[in-house]
Amino acid sequence: MAQDAGTYFRNTIGAFNDAIGISDFKANVAIVFVAIMMGPVLSFRDKYPPYLPLALVLLPFLVIFFCLLVCLYPRYPRKGQIHFIIAHNPDPGIFQLPDNDEIELERQQTLCAVFSQILYWKTLMLNVSYYICIFSVLAIAALVAYSWI
Repeated sequence: MAQDAGTYFRNTIGAFNDAIGISDFKANVAIVFVAIMMGPVLSFRDKYPPYLPLALVLLPFLVIFFCLLVCLYPRYPRKGQIHFIIAHNPDPGIFQLPDNDEIELERQQTLCAVFSQILYWKTLMLNVSYYICIFSVLAIAALVAYSWI
């Protein structure tokens, strides 16, 4: 039974690790896309209504950049610090095999919980940045269209 549970948790950890890597790739692509998208927004700044300052137009892009950078920042909560050691110069002696299967299963469960929390925040920040990006592009397109009428 412990071998099946260990296999299950290893597969779950692998799935979380792959999903975290994919969300990092999405955030990198989105940062490049948003940086390219800011050029046309700045080029049409003379077409915006006079009551709309440029800082307000660029505010959504700054929020998007912030969300994407938070998404890319690695976060490891303290709750997994016992089993998920992050150190500058770790001593190889602290990485020992567990005495029994229960300790190994507890380690794997903790790692699953840590990866789940990291993936939750990455997904939330990606969704926030994507929706702000879509809304701001539509709003700016509407302002440009309004200025041409």
